[in-house]
Amino acid sequence: MASRSGPAAVAATSWSGHDTWLMAVVGLSVVLVVVLVSWAKLHAFLALMLGAFAVTVLSGQGVARAAGAFTTGFGSTAGQVGVLIVLGAMFGRLLADSGGVDQLVSALTRRVGPRGLPWAVTGIACLVGLPMFFEVGFVMLVPLVLQIARRAGQPVLRIGVPAVVGLATVHALVPPHPGVLAAVTAVHADTGLTLLYGMIVAIPCAVVAGPLFTAYIWPRVAAHVPEAALAAFTADAPAPAAAPLRRVVRLRAPATAPAPAAAAPIPVAAAGGPTRSAAVAARTAAPVGPPGRTAREPRAEDRTAHGARRTPPFAVTLCTVLLPVVLMMLEAAAGTFHLGHGFAARAIAFLGTPVVALLLAVLVALAVFGWAAGASRRRVHETLTRSFPPIAGVLVIVCAGGGYSAALRGAGIDAVIGEAARDLHIPLILLAWLVAALMRAATGSGTVATVAAGGIVASMAHGLNGPHAALLALALGSGAVFLGHVNDASFWMFKEYFGLSVGGTLRTWTVSHMLISLLSLGGILLLNAFAA
Repeated sequence: MASRSGPAAVAATSWSGHDTWLMAVVGLSVVLVVVLVSWAKLHAFLALMLGAFAVTVLSGQGVARAAGAFTTGFGSTAGQVGVLIVLGAMFGRLLADSGGVDQLVSALTRRVGPRGLPWAVTGIACLVGLPMFFEVGFVMLVPLVLQIARRAGQPVLRIGVPAVVGLATVHALVPPHPGVLAAVTAVHADTGLTLLYGMIVAIPCAVVAGPLFTAYIWPRVAAHVPEAALAAFTADAPAPAAAPLRRVVRLRAPATAPAPAAAAPIPVAAAGGPTRSAAVAARTAAPVGPPGRTAREPRAEDRTAHGARRTPPFAVTLCTVLLPVVLMMLEAAAGTFHLGHGFAARAIAFLGTPVVALLLAVLVALAVFGWAAGASRRRVHETLTRSFPPIAGVLVIVCAGGGYSAALRGAGIDAVIGEAARDLHIPLILLAWLVAALMRAATGSGTVATVAAGGIVASMAHGLNGPHAALLALALGSGAVFLGHVNDASFWMFKEYFGLSVGGTLRTWTVSHMLISLLSLGGILLLNAFAA
């Protein structure tokens, strides 16, 4: 059979009525999930499962494939993200019970003050997120975010949104993050030049979408951290006998009467109030715990034959927290600069794998936060056991989000978008951004969007000079962060950990990601205009 060529053939083969129907199915499934969660009050796990089934059946794959598509994605997400969530919860529980989180939070709040906290958290998130996937960095930062908000008397969104923005910015724009490295490889760009341009674009994006956007949005969105989420990463601090009665009385007080944060199990700091009066109350809330104390008092169970449980030194706590970050950065550097294939290179590659790095961090934490700090083996076992129940709900929702995303990809959405992109006559950088953005909106995975869009535009990137190839790689990363919504597993992580509604998550998570994507696109186009 003779092959067809030319614009007419491309137009004839690139789009069909079935492709139009697939795009409509995506929209219908998203609406279905949102309605089931927000209006019908159905649990997100069931809503995502029904949404995935609807995609598979309506796309013409048949009822028999519906369960398989969902469970395949569910299992894949459980293996890739679920294990990280479990290890992160264990690490966070050990860190909290030892008083290590209190040390880090106290040092941070004492040095920067309440006004500087969003800026400081943005910088920490950018640093932590450099070598690792978004979900890993998010799990590592959740304990710090909740404790900073609690101890500093700040609304959780005022700390949480900058943390997410910092992670998402480096995820999209800054090597050696794995996502943008995939884009560099796809278009054969220079890693060093991409890093330079990425930093230039990322800094203003992180500032605007982080602290500045947060200052606008947190008073307008209600966030009530679930007690289970707070308990997962909060040490059990002793309270006076009369404290429970005072909590009850203050919780029933009028909303206009500000109460100290220490008066409630989940303090004022854990809720971003929807009104300015609530915002004022949150700003004036007192830090949790007795004045002058930076670490919790040891409980009776923590006492051993050698005395009370000891809080690890600050330097030891900081090194333990940074251990997985350093391991993953070494692995990324080894891959970027091709440091050989000897034993040392293989060891770095193994230890820098996210699961291995977090596992090693948990084992080190068992020693320095547990046994070396004076806790008995039974007490350490109890600490680990208590780390699992609070994350059960988050885990099933995140994995269900992965099942929904897999159903979309199985329906062929990525192929439809790729065919449509070939018919568009627009500049290559803008085309790369648009294809990646459509992939992200349809599949929910930034990494999938980067890889798929990179494969589509790679054939058009031959002959580009170094600066233009680097900017093309950044455009892929910029588009892949656009419009994270209900088909993104991380969307549900953010919602569940910070106690938001679906609408509140769309106004914070989704809008902040759109800001990062659009601002970075503007910066990339500006640099492209001056590139040699």
